[in-house]
Amino acid sequence: MAKNKKPYMTDINTFKQPILTSSPDETRELGAAFARLLKKGDIVFLKGDLGSGKTTFTQGVVSAFGNKGFARSSSFILVNEYDAEDCKLYHLDLYRLNPSSVWDIGIEEYLYGENIALIEWADRLEGAQNDNHWNVEIEYAGDETRKIKIERTSRCHAELVSASCHKKD
Repeated sequence: MAKNKKPYMTDINTFKQPILTSSPDETRELGAAFARLLKKGDIVFLKGDLGSGKTTFTQGVVSAFGNKGFARSSSFILVNEYDAEDCKLYHLDLYRLNPSSVWDIGIEEYLYGENIALIEWADRLEGAQNDNHWNVEIEYAGDETRKIKIERTSRCHAELVSASCHKKD
């Protein structure tokens, strides 16, 4: 294995399934690695039980986009907004919303545009159809261990890498 290669990645664009992390820091690191694959228009459905690590994973994504602040749970705010170089990164938490009322709040403004949306409790988002979505499922697998499955809708790797909107170092 190459010196800098992460054990959970087969190459820069492909994750092995499922991935086990053994600490919150490893979950954040996985989120940061995953962030390199995101591009404008992507929607990430974060699924898992309460406290499973959805926000922790999101913290890694947010930091990979150059945000120095600590991503907080959106449970009481609904939407947190972060800057990337030429797009916005939206972190939505639908936990407190009834599935029948999600579309009443104008959520499509966050989903369908030239930004990136990470959505906790995405099962409440009935009827969202988008070719640019990812499913991230997080399960408890022990005290701090998490089993994380990452899947994307069908798109080619070249397209994924060509149009990212990360902050440049």
